[in-house]
Amino acid sequence: MVSDDSKKSSVRSVGEFAEYLGLSRWTVSRVLNGHPGVHEDTRKRVLAEMERLHFQPNLMARGLRGTKTGLIGVCLQEVDSPILARKISGIQKSLHSRGLRGVIELTSGEANAEHNVINHFLSLQVDGIVLVGSVLEPDDSIFTRLKSEKTPVVAVDTAWNLPFPSVELDRQLAMLLCLRHLRQRGHDRFALLGLESDPVYGYRRIEGLRAAAARLELSWDDSFVSFRIDSPSGWSYRHGFEMAQELLQMESPPRGVIALNDTVAIGAIKAIREWGYDVPKDFAVVGFDNLPIGEWIAPGLTTIGQNVAELSDKAIKLLDSLSEGSEEEIYPIVKVQPKLIVRGST
Repeated sequence: MVSDDSKKSSVRSVGEFAEYLGLSRWTVSRVLNGHPGVHEDTRKRVLAEMERLHFQPNLMARGLRGTKTGLIGVCLQEVDSPILARKISGIQKSLHSRGLRGVIELTSGEANAEHNVINHFLSLQVDGIVLVGSVLEPDDSIFTRLKSEKTPVVAVDTAWNLPFPSVELDRQLAMLLCLRHLRQRGHDRFALLGLESDPVYGYRRIEGLRAAAARLELSWDDSFVSFRIDSPSGWSYRHGFEMAQELLQMESPPRGVIALNDTVAIGAIKAIREWGYDVPKDFAVVGFDNLPIGEWIAPGLTTIGQNVAELSDKAIKLLDSLSEGSEEEIYPIVKVQPKLIVRGST
């Protein structure tokens, strides 16, 4: 009887692995590369045996032979933001469901670091690249190399519209939902806490608010007061607390508050209540991201949900379609719809 240890040591190539399973090399290769055309029970069996035998094909050798490596490069700014952590988790889950592996690199939002990461991905012969929150501009020279090497690329929630297919949250619609909701609650003046401090998405949200204000016949100059964060790397409860302190010192402060994110909103609520005001009776506060904590504070936080699972899955599906060989110079923008979640803070 052959022990499991003997099996683990003897299975070293895709051919040997296919022979061990009693399957064709073609079938096993399609499973490893995440291609369709394999029965679901067979796919599950191949992946389960890979896990049990700890079998990993030599991905670099496969890439050098021109065969797909099963690797996808995922580049993002950082993961200390809860919403970015959820995005990367969603992308990983979607990749794994297709038998693919993500190589994750962080850039801290620096263009030079993003160049280095993309070049590293190309040296690894990745099958595709996902750029999450990229700060690169559309005419960046690195994109010339990506196109020349015909590497499939999908942009997710980037600062600019890049020359690649993209998936993004409809932030303009999100701002319309916020503003219309507060208007329905009787508010006609609004405080924006930290929106203009966001270098990646801030201008999109301001554009959305301007469009929504025009639609609702509100004067931008008369109806909106903006507060900035001096240290955008934080965007924390304290920043929300401090900006709300500035708001409360105004002679006639706006009573509808739209915060950069949920943590800023929660910090603002703390300041408002410490000054003796009630939320939502005196001030209504809307956050962004729908973090779990928002459901459990008192009052519960009204917020915008980003539908992260849908965004992540659509990004990988779009990458899949590019991997099938389409070379059309058409760059679709897939919009993911936000969701207004109404709770006690409004």
